[in-house]
Amino acid sequence: MGEIGYIIIQIFILLLAAKALGGLFERFRIPSITGEILAGVIFINLILFFPDFGGLLHFDPDAFMKEDGHFLHVMGELGIIFLLFMVGLETKFSDLMKVGRTAMYVALLGIVIPLLGGLMLMLAFDPGNFNLALLVGTAMFAMSTGIAIEVLRNMNAMGSVEAKVIIGAAVIDDILCLSLLAVISGIVTPGIDTASIVINTVIVAVFLVFAFGLVSRIKRLAKIRRLNMLERYRNADMHGDIAVGHDVSEFHEKHSHPSELSMLGIAVLVCLGMSALSTTIGLAGIIGAFIAGMLFAEFKDTMPCEENFNALTSFMLPFFFIYVGMMVRFDNFDLGLIPLLAAMTVVAVLTKFLSGYWGARKGRMPKDSSTLIGVSMIPRGEVGIIVASIGLTLGVFSSSMFTSVILMVLATSVIAPPLIFWAYGRMQERIRAEKEGESPSA
Repeated sequence: MGEIGYIIIQIFILLLAAKALGGLFERFRIPSITGEILAGVIFINLILFFPDFGGLLHFDPDAFMKEDGHFLHVMGELGIIFLLFMVGLETKFSDLMKVGRTAMYVALLGIVIPLLGGLMLMLAFDPGNFNLALLVGTAMFAMSTGIAIEVLRNMNAMGSVEAKVIIGAAVIDDILCLSLLAVISGIVTPGIDTASIVINTVIVAVFLVFAFGLVSRIKRLAKIRRLNMLERYRNADMHGDIAVGHDVSEFHEKHSHPSELSMLGIAVLVCLGMSALSTTIGLAGIIGAFIAGMLFAEFKDTMPCEENFNALTSFMLPFFFIYVGMMVRFDNFDLGLIPLLAAMTVVAVLTKFLSGYWGARKGRMPKDSSTLIGVSMIPRGEVGIIVASIGLTLGVFSSSMFTSVILMVLATSVIAPPLIFWAYGRMQERIRAEKEGESPSA
């Protein structure tokens, strides 16, 4: 059998395990992504402790850890990029601007408080190793955009104000995290040119101003397009071209716009193009994908692609969570670090929750909404994994410390989904109670 054949078998086994565990967890009202992450943990450690299993599948765990371009890593990145495009499709630019101040509070506090918490914890653990403390603090402030958003999407909560705050905070958080990561990498890496860091920061700022300016411009063009369509509709109605009860979208579908399948190809191209541009200037690809989704959202009524893109995302996204799980290796873990791992996880959970809750309250949001935002900030993501990899490469982290940071990332990713589910249900109960209280006087 050729190498491609073995890769197909690996994909089949991983996807089968992820879907089986995800379905099992859902039966106990636990989000399926928890099962998908654990599928990755089980798979990689089965291969580590039973090498014959890895040999049978032609899977090299060491190559997986070293290769950024490993096919599972690529599929996972595509999955999270497609997810953020879908989130952009569901996010109006005007709605995002309305929660901008609250999102900024949440994002800024979500960086400062976890960074300080991680620094103090690690300096207490190893007082003479500032670089170690700084990198652990950096790993703690990097939230996972995909996990919280996927849970909210599964609960059909993306239209809520709270979801808009979380999305806005996630975008700001990612931008600030990646900018700070460049600075912190320069501090712990000998010989880094400070001027290049400043130049990259300026390029990022220019890109963001351009991108959001483009979204605003596209929004105006979309409004003109809709007005033109309305005029065509009225003219067609005057000549009897539209049957009674038909609307503008039906007329437009009949006369002009391409099929949703053809729009899917255009959407994928724009999504990947903006992601590529974003990564080229030093930002995460998910930022470009999110902006691309917002661009398409302005034409969603006349240029539909959402249904088919959603099917594509549903296939690719589990590989992101599988990949996160596969970063956890127990073959080189020092059991003596378990107390430190527990302390890191507690600090990571509390600092992100408190920063999200406090930021939302400063934005004058209700307590239960602030709780939802706080728990949604808990999961760490790919930036935390990147920080751990930098620490290992530079020799700041031992292999056991590297595994500890990855386990902290995984623990927060597993802890958060049930808390988000609980917090959202609590918020909905309050909303229902308020509506029932108003109904007699209505």
